[in-house]
Amino acid sequence: MHLFMSGVEDGTVAGPGLRAIETVITFLIIPVAMFLVIAGLSWIGSRPRTTKKQSSITSIN
Repeated sequence: MHLFMSGVEDGTVAGPGLRAIETVITFLIIPVAMFLVIAGLSWIGSRPRTTKKQSSITSIN
């Protein structure tokens, strides 16, 4: 039994591998989507505000 487990570290058991599509989704699609969401939220929060037309009542000339 010890001979078969010699390539494995103590207490670790290898799980099933990922398929190619799972790898692409996990390491490419999800990070890019998260980046775009965070960048979009950041842009929305820091974009220049549109100036409102001031009323003659509230402005002093």
